[in-house]
Amino acid sequence: MRLRPRGGGMVSASSQSVRLAASNFGHRGLFSLILLAGLPAWSATLDEVTERGFRHTTLDQALVAKATARANKVLATTGIRFVPTWQMKANEQGGAGSVPLYLVDSAKEATTPAAVPEGCHCVFVNPRFLARWATFNSTGAARMMIDRDYFLTFVLLHEAGHIHDGTSAGAFKDGEMSQLNVDPSKAKTEERQADEFAANLLRQRANATPANDSSIAANFVVNELTKLGWNMQAFRTLDEFGSFSVGRPSVFFDDGYSHPNMALRILRTNNLIQRSPETQLLLDAFEEARERGANAKRLHAPR
Repeated sequence: MRLRPRGGGMVSASSQSVRLAASNFGHRGLFSLILLAGLPAWSATLDEVTERGFRHTTLDQALVAKATARANKVLATTGIRFVPTWQMKANEQGGAGSVPLYLVDSAKEATTPAAVPEGCHCVFVNPRFLARWATFNSTGAARMMIDRDYFLTFVLLHEAGHIHDGTSAGAFKDGEMSQLNVDPSKAKTEERQADEFAANLLRQRANATPANDSSIAANFVVNELTKLGWNMQAFRTLDEFGSFSVGRPSVFFDDGYSHPNMALRILRTNNLIQRSPETQLLLDAFEEARERGANAKRLHAPR
């Protein structure tokens, strides 16, 4: 069975992980990337990763380390700093404001590249899923290649929003999110707030003068989000031609009750950062399509 939407609701017809990925970035226990080569002092009595049914991995350590360093530059004045656990020495503590990052993998299908798991002041990153997600959302006519490194930086800034607000990523019941809807929920509100934290931080840093390491890092991430927005628009326009007219639920609705539609999140984030008539128009058009889908009417009179 083929993979479907890259710009809206369901993402995969053959894989739960990719199906949920394009429409949701978060998931209790799965919206993070990091591995422990050796457990640091703070995990001496409890392995946060295996306790939640995951396993440690060393996949893409260098890529995640780069994204983490870039995220820390953007977060410099927030009091939040991500610490890759595999870079920590046995008895070394992260210090005030430090947030351990674990690289994780799972025998089950993943549904998101990273997450702040409930009950842990930490972030899990799933590099295997991130790679599949980036490839899937880069494939097709008129698409640009998504750089996992820069996209992961945004993901980590989003997770920093959860850390800042004291919220965890939304939970999926048994890893399933198949209920297409446009209903509000507390979890969706928390996801939106985390997106706003990341967007406002990126806008502030990207517009800083004179240019510095933080502003350069922020601009690279903003550029990646613009590319992703373009790819998702290409998906809706080309792969799902006609879906806009009827507000097709699989493209415009939320695929679950804990996370808003991924394409909608990217449109909102880009609009918060750029605040241009063009980004506002794209956002308004998407929301109008959702409304059409929620209040479906016949396109022609019955015969």
